[in-house]
Amino acid sequence: MFSGIIQCIAKIKSIIKKKNFLQIIIKTPNYFNYDLKRGDSIANNGCCLTIREINNNLLYFDIIKNTLDITTFKKLKKGDYLNIEKSLKLIDFVGGHLITGHITDIAKIIRINNYINSKTIWLKPYHKSQMKYIIKKSFICIDGISLTIDKIHINQFSVNLIPETIIRTSLSNKKINQNVNIEVDLYTKISVNTIKNYFTNKLFT
Repeated sequence: MFSGIIQCIAKIKSIIKKKNFLQIIIKTPNYFNYDLKRGDSIANNGCCLTIREINNNLLYFDIIKNTLDITTFKKLKKGDYLNIEKSLKLIDFVGGHLITGHITDIAKIIRINNYINSKTIWLKPYHKSQMKYIIKKSFICIDGISLTIDKIHINQFSVNLIPETIIRTSLSNKKINQNVNIEVDLYTKISVNTIKNYFTNKLFT
């Protein structure tokens, strides 16, 4: 599990294409890797990946076809930047919201409103079915960042970026028509599906 509070931005140093999967090598700040070991889970742009190898401040990850199919990773390029977070410990403070690291959809950025110290970003999920889990003032994870849903309009929604998010994450550099990974809030999804199943069962009993 993760909290959506980004701990660093990492640069992709290399992408190695193999049959049905990619291997990526990312460079992290020197302080980030001190307590990591092979097999640890790291959120890369919100997607939980397992460390394959550690070499000083380089981390190696394998990305299988199933992950490539449902994330923005299939369009990664050398030199791209990723939002990075270590998995939570039981004693950690959760500053955002609980995130599984399992991407639920890709969303396209369709509008960006820039203000003096903030931004508002409008996004459209690729699958309209995701919108039933996107509720005003609920949580959503975008490229690994815990954010609050501000407004909803049909099959679109907006989030606001405060100065801290702009400074500490790569989301501030995203442009219109670029894609991001999203993970809807797990508890919202459970609640919506439970209520739907309850009334469906009542209808046919």
